[in-house]
Amino acid sequence: MSEADSAEPAARGSPAAEIPFLEALRGRVAERRADGRNLAVLLMKCGVMGQINALWGYQVGDAVRARIAASLRADVLRPDDLVGDMGPDDIACVLSTVEGPAVALLAAEKILRVVAAPLWMGEEEIYTRPAIGIAMYPDHGDEAESLVQRAKSACVAARDIAGRIAVYAGDRENPGQARFMYENRLRTAVAEDALELLFQPQYDLRLGQIMGADSLLRGRDAKLGVVPAEDAFAAAESAGVVTELVSSILNRALRNVSEFRYSAGLDLRIGVNIPGRVLLHTELPEVVERALRTWSLRPGRLVIEIGETSVLRADAAARETLVRLKALGVKLSIDDAGQALSSLFWLATLPFQEIKIDVAAASDLADVQKSERILQSLIELAHHLRLDVVAVGVADDAAAGRLKELGCDYMQADYRGPALDPKGFVERYGLNED
Repeated sequence: MSEADSAEPAARGSPAAEIPFLEALRGRVAERRADGRNLAVLLMKCGVMGQINALWGYQVGDAVRARIAASLRADVLRPDDLVGDMGPDDIACVLSTVEGPAVALLAAEKILRVVAAPLWMGEEEIYTRPAIGIAMYPDHGDEAESLVQRAKSACVAARDIAGRIAVYAGDRENPGQARFMYENRLRTAVAEDALELLFQPQYDLRLGQIMGADSLLRGRDAKLGVVPAEDAFAAAESAGVVTELVSSILNRALRNVSEFRYSAGLDLRIGVNIPGRVLLHTELPEVVERALRTWSLRPGRLVIEIGETSVLRADAAARETLVRLKALGVKLSIDDAGQALSSLFWLATLPFQEIKIDVAAASDLADVQKSERILQSLIELAHHLRLDVVAVGVADDAAAGRLKELGCDYMQADYRGPALDPKGFVERYGLNED
């Protein structure tokens, strides 16, 4: 058995499992001290192992980790490189000799391509969204433990950037500390009901006019900025105030859309985004119904956008909540960028009426005709499933015109209008709109 194999983990990333890997890494560091060459530690956070453990059990989770490690050995690493388990969701690789960071970055990009392939759990496709942090010997540390710690620090930073890869930078603000402070600030904002709403316009591509607004959360604390719904609800779950947060968001959104109607002549629909796991709170339909009655809004003008739709497959109570929301007459929209296309057929059995598609990636495709064919196929598939299509990430008027020709129903785009507070929204889109 090779030394790389000997660095394989015990079950579930226990502390004991890290010891063989760290010992092997210490040996590689000693070799590099002797010959003066570089090595790289790549720490990858897979992002789904905790869910796999919870849904299918630890034995399955261990088997998945072993499968990922085997793929890395076969397709990325050299015989003298190492791979090991550093935690329930963390896999570490050591490039025993590298010329410099550029080589480590190339290896990290290859790892992302390998791990991006779907994991099949029986008949289910599971997609990971890994992030990779890189630490170099001797530039970032000269001990095994410090290299691993700095690779983990870089991995935290990688989770917040588009490329999902980051090299450790010692002069950067500690990302772990920054994230901790953000989460605590957000929990305080949720507990004190200190989140406000911005509104981004949505356009009917067929009629060429504004038809709705999507509500976005923003903290009154300027340091929070725009808050992703999943972050806000995670903070609410931690504080035990999920129902209160839903009620606050709905009442703010419906109050403002009523003001848009009466003060600016805008009869708009309003979108409110919630993570799928909020559907596990079975009192949600009653909260929605109370808010609709309070602001005398027709139920069909409220669009509840559901992210993280995987919970619907796993939990019957969430599906029942969705059915009860549909019975109220509100519109239900799929807003889950990570949803596998094949799952649309299953989601079509649920009472959704709309799906959001991020078209920003289409501009990055080399073949424009292929890009358009892909978009047209997605739109046609959605229409066959009786789903309206909202395009987000539209670049300009030319792209909007082409989407209209392809049959897309609606769009939401920064170039046509940023997210605004209620006063700014009325000033820009009220009766004086061009």
